[in-house]
Amino acid sequence: MSVVPTKAQEIIDFWFKETPIEKRFKRDEKLDASIKKFFLKDFELASTSEYDDWQDTPLGSLALVILFDQFSRNMFRDDSKAFSQDHKARLIVNDSVYAGFLDDMDQDQRLFMLLPLIHSEEITDHDMAYYLLDKYLKDHPDLVSIKKSWKYHTLAIKKFHRYPHRNIVLDRKSTPEEIEFLGQPNSSW
Repeated sequence: MSVVPTKAQEIIDFWFKETPIEKRFKRDEKLDASIKKFFLKDFELASTSEYDDWQDTPLGSLALVILFDQFSRNMFRDDSKAFSQDHKARLIVNDSVYAGFLDDMDQDQRLFMLLPLIHSEEITDHDMAYYLLDKYLKDHPDLVSIKKSWKYHTLAIKKFHRYPHRNIVLDRKSTPEEIEFLGQPNSSW
């Protein structure tokens, strides 16, 4: 078994041991500030490929996905930089699936490994996410709520081929249909 880099383990511990699950999906300025204080430098280093060797281990790969797909959204809320490394996160997920890394993770870790696929604006990534959900998360205690949340995400992608709630920060013009959609429940995450 490969050794998990110390900093990668700190990210895993912060997210899965120190951060209560109910805070992980909610806007929380205190949590956002803590993540930025402790992990901004790691995000910057990982973004410039300084941590690419982390991909040699399941938990190292997971730590990178947390940095790129979760911490980025906390540190850069309401800023396009929140999505700047989404493509890297998806590549890491794909490589991790191919390497069999999800077999070495618990249910919550697997969930967060798959989120970059649902955060993607490519429907093929959503299709892969559902396939992997059925394979790896069928026993997750929150499976029903996960599927419900993912359904809302996928409906937006099928209808608009993008997430309308990102339009402002990504400097994209919203269509009248998207504006109407954004006034409905379950349209922004």
